[in-house]
Amino acid sequence: MLITTEFGKIEISLQALHTIVKVVVMESYGPVDMGVPNQGFLAKLLGNEEKKGIKITEELDGTLVIDIELVLEYGVRIPTVIQNIQENIYHRLKELTEATNVKVNITVVGLQD
Repeated sequence: MLITTEFGKIEISLQALHTIVKVVVMESYGPVDMGVPNQGFLAKLLGNEEKKGIKITEELDGTLVIDIELVLEYGVRIPTVIQNIQENIYHRLKELTEATNVKVNITVVGLQD
């Protein structure tokens, strides 16, 4: 993500954005884990555990597309929890990075007690 100011250019890496998104999700009510639950040993060994469940891409027009896979706590109201997480991510990215074109797609991949 590239921001131009009167003093020069600021580049925010996708890794930094990933960290922000991960913190916001884990601060939210409802999520238990990110990524596909019960992955096999080989998948965990070959996959990047740090980026598990979050994929961030930047489109040509500067829009950030954030895809998140979540395991939610059993018994929560899923639409309400997802909407709150989407709004929290949008507002936190706007506050910290001045990103206004943000799309947050969340897939619920499981429920857990």
